[in-house]
Amino acid sequence: MESPHNELAEFISRCWVWGAGILAGVVAKISTELMMKRKLSLLQWLGIVGVSMFFGYLTAVWCDSNGWVSQGRYIVPLATLMGEKITIYLMANYRKIGDAILTIFTTKK
Repeated sequence: MESPHNELAEFISRCWVWGAGILAGVVAKISTELMMKRKLSLLQWLGIVGVSMFFGYLTAVWCDSNGWVSQGRYIVPLATLMGEKITIYLMANYRKIGDAILTIFTTKK
């Protein structure tokens, strides 16, 4: 059995790329918002950063589980950057999306 220090070092060396990608996406998102001169409250900033980090994390887990390590270097920051817009789209169209998914399973042939 390996020591906890070695296992921690292995975990960090394997996952630092994902963390760097998420951080790059969050920095790009904040920079974009500042360049667009959006006036946001502190809670709105926290919400945007939280949703962006969540999408970046989900994308990193998906890329890691499917072996897309090299592609994940650009997919994760892009998903992090677009996470807020994806959430806005899903919230605005959740009924239409849900109905489309349900019709796949409920239509009789």
